[in-house]
Amino acid sequence: MRALATAWRGARLLAHLVVGLLMAVVVGLDFSRRLKPETLSGWWQRRLLRILQLRVQVEGTPLQGARLSVANHISWLDIPLLGACEDTRFVAKSDIRRWPAAGWLATAAGSFYIRRGRGGSRPLLDRLVPYLRNGGAVTIFPEGTTSDGTRTLPFHSRLLAAAQEAGCAVQPVAIEYGLAADGSRIAPFIGDDELFSHVLRILRQPQLRARVVYGTPLDPRLNRDELAQQARAQIDAALGLSSTPLVTVTPESLAA
Repeated sequence: MRALATAWRGARLLAHLVVGLLMAVVVGLDFSRRLKPETLSGWWQRRLLRILQLRVQVEGTPLQGARLSVANHISWLDIPLLGACEDTRFVAKSDIRRWPAAGWLATAAGSFYIRRGRGGSRPLLDRLVPYLRNGGAVTIFPEGTTSDGTRTLPFHSRLLAAAQEAGCAVQPVAIEYGLAADGSRIAPFIGDDELFSHVLRILRQPQLRARVVYGTPLDPRLNRDELAQQARAQIDAALGLSSTPLVTVTPESLAA
């Protein structure tokens, strides 16, 4: 019975992928730019989570309007998870743009791409800042890679300059996944994990739980390193990973 259930969910996933690719074509042909990619993507991602039977608990509220969300990174699941919770665009490595299917979906969702190596952040910032100034919302994963979820890795601060230049708030977002039925951690996508086999492991689970915690906004007038440090501290605290002192920033200070 479990094999049949997995096969059925796999068939639904393939059909949903076809729907996503058709949506990508529609967005690509929208020369008037009337469609909002992140809204369409959010609709698709919410249905993806239902197929994967990922049950989501949300604590806190995402800011409205312009914001730079800063999240810890555990898995490829983080993107549909956050995309289902709010209308946001993501920053992805430029390599992903060339991936079949995944790259097409990421581009159609309005992703911003960053080139590896020295000097790769400035061209990206030149695209991010106007988007944020016009009220857009962008999510970044400042660890630069995924962790196993039991700790966060150091946060790189260079992309936080986008919030400083645009004058918009930085909101920390903590992500946590529950254990599989056998007590193992199957959500992390790390090391030598291969996407197809990882997706198959997820499909075999009767259910998986995730928790998303929206933290206290940080004032962009802090310097980049302080923003990175305080964002990581809030995320660690939300996940019970650290007792790092937090800086309290009120909404009034953001409007000052």
